[in-house]
Amino acid sequence: MNELPGQPTALPQPSQLLALNKLTKLIYEITNPSRSELLFDAGILVNHIGSLVTESIHHIHALCQELKPNMHESLTNRCVIVADLATMVKQSPQLKRYPETTEKAIIEGLENLCLVFHRQLYQLFPSDYQLPHSYLKMEVANANRQYQRLLSQYPENKLLKAVLRPVNKFVHHTAANNTKKCIEYNNTLLANIKLWQRKNGTQNDLYEIALAMNLNCPRFMHHMASEASYTLQSFEKNADKNAYIEQLQKLFLRASTSTQWRSSAYGAYLPDVHPVATQVQQWLSNQSDLVKLDAPESDGAQVSERIEMQVDAAFFCFLFRIMIIEGLTILKKFAPVFRIISQVISFSKTVEPTSANLIKLASGRVSNTMLDKLETFFNRCQLRVKKIRNNEGKFPDDAA
Repeated sequence: MNELPGQPTALPQPSQLLALNKLTKLIYEITNPSRSELLFDAGILVNHIGSLVTESIHHIHALCQELKPNMHESLTNRCVIVADLATMVKQSPQLKRYPETTEKAIIEGLENLCLVFHRQLYQLFPSDYQLPHSYLKMEVANANRQYQRLLSQYPENKLLKAVLRPVNKFVHHTAANNTKKCIEYNNTLLANIKLWQRKNGTQNDLYEIALAMNLNCPRFMHHMASEASYTLQSFEKNADKNAYIEQLQKLFLRASTSTQWRSSAYGAYLPDVHPVATQVQQWLSNQSDLVKLDAPESDGAQVSERIEMQVDAAFFCFLFRIMIIEGLTILKKFAPVFRIISQVISFSKTVEPTSANLIKLASGRVSNTMLDKLETFFNRCQLRVKKIRNNEGKFPDDAA
């Protein structure tokens, strides 16, 4: 087999894209369908194309140090040429006769070169610019390659998977995530994860990255809240729960002030959603309030006046639990609410209204008879609302 001639020691510089011109000519030569013999040794071919790709990338970076809008057309044309070269290699009968690894290495080199062109080009466009499909395909392939590699390296790291949610959405829902802003966010996130890998970073570092990137993604927030809640509920004593919440608050403060991770140039992942820091603060505050409400009742605490219920205790507990589920209170768990309610209500001939008794009743299975009673009650409520509506918003039988 013929070998490619060695590279000259000093390339002439009539153009900063001389290496790209040589690369283009070489690809056209080796993909010529009229040739019946292999022109070059596979290993030498790959190395030479790799050198030309590296040199072209170096020249592109140098050329784009002072990127200007009037350079857009020229650079775009060059980028299209490289994209066409990658297509030619994929379709070339000549290259199919080389080992599969050779073809793959050449294609990856050309696609990487095109990606460099593309990333230089989109500096000229606004954040909401929708990228051309040819560029987008390369960004998707690049992001997916990194995403799959990370999942295979850390298969049990659920937090990492939650942090990488934006990349996953970009790969699988590209049409809805095809702007310059989205691409930049993903690339910055992946760059942070690479740094985390090199440092052998901790789980806490991943939380810092999420805060630095303002990763206000529902999937990440759900994972964080679920994991922290599970740990919180594992403590029996309120003192231990409070200590854990304080630990989370210190972690949050440290993560919020960390400067070792890059942030996105365009701000939050979801611009119309509360910042992740605000959501974390609110969650921590809610958990602290829940622990306070979960404090045991004081022995001997007596309430002088109670509101006597007309219904029995079981009916009241099921009714009130339904109302809590439907959003009557900010708290979504019924037990803390019943601990407060138990101190101000009473029942004429039924169970003593302690919080333990009420929670036990509310936690039981609802019989068909009780379901009928509840349904009848809500039907009466519905009729009452209709009467108020018909009476122009005034209570028809208001006896206040």
